[in-house]
Amino acid sequence: MKLARVLPARRWVQIVMTLVIVAIGIQFTLWVIPHLNGQMPTVSRPPGAEGFLPIAGMMATRHLLYTGEIDPIHPAGLAIFLGICVMSIVVAKSFCSHLCPVGLVSEWLGRLGIHMVGRSLTPPKWLDIPLRGIKFLLFGFFGWAVWFAMSPREIEGFMLSPYAKVVDAKMWAFFAPPSTTTIVVLAILVIGSIFVRDLWCRYLCPYGALVGVLGRFAIFKIGRDADLCTDCRACTDVCPARLPVHRLSRVSSIECTSCQDCVLACPVEGCLNIRAPRVLGGWQRWMKPVTAVALAVGLWVVIVGGFRVTGYWHNDISEQEYNYRIQEMNSPLYSHIGGTVPVEE
Repeated sequence: MKLARVLPARRWVQIVMTLVIVAIGIQFTLWVIPHLNGQMPTVSRPPGAEGFLPIAGMMATRHLLYTGEIDPIHPAGLAIFLGICVMSIVVAKSFCSHLCPVGLVSEWLGRLGIHMVGRSLTPPKWLDIPLRGIKFLLFGFFGWAVWFAMSPREIEGFMLSPYAKVVDAKMWAFFAPPSTTTIVVLAILVIGSIFVRDLWCRYLCPYGALVGVLGRFAIFKIGRDADLCTDCRACTDVCPARLPVHRLSRVSSIECTSCQDCVLACPVEGCLNIRAPRVLGGWQRWMKPVTAVALAVGLWVVIVGGFRVTGYWHNDISEQEYNYRIQEMNSPLYSHIGGTVPVEE
């Protein structure tokens, strides 16, 4: 199996974003450990850590749509979540192939597998299709819990609860140090991703299911000019989502991440590119690959930057408040049982 060429601009964006996320994780660790020990940290809390709270971002989005108010506890999480949704509904599912660090690791592991065994294994359709449904079941559960199981008043109460104020620290404590179960699960996913391309992304990631649904309605998607196509099938051969690109006039599958590997593999210039639908007239002209990358990432940067510029990035919780709350976060006041949280007297 031939390794796909990768668009350099996309790869560099992935690498830079992954390094930023790693730096955020390190800074958050250096911030939370002193609080757990009853000391004041020497570094500030990085708001970007809220990007690890997608459910909180979904709840904040519902609250924003209902009240017009921005989540005061996790405003950065809302900004990141909205940016991800917007970029993925403009350039189909582009978050997965441009900003997600798991997507980058999955790509590298898949390429390692091709180097090792010469191909990426593909489960038979009778198994592949049901497995792909798992991520939608997970997303459906979280979506139901946020959009239907809780009233707007319950959402607001949850967002302002003691639990919400320390949920990022509680999440960190859950994974650090990792349990034996966590290590075993991660090892299975890593090894599995070497031989089955994008194992986590394709079958298990509820975030991928969300942006995939949004991408189904995206303005810009991969399009194929049938008049130029030579039916060489180079595009289909390199598609990480295993889509029959050579037969499609417009790749509308919720599995397509707009990675543009197929565009780079196509030997005919202009045959495959990211395009808008014909109903938009002049916009039917295709975009250069790097332009599509700039559009997708630029949308995310504008939204997140807009929150930062307007002051909706940091919350107003003081280090002193974080200090005493984090030290007592294992008390019943900070529990999350059955979808409810205790309220401070």
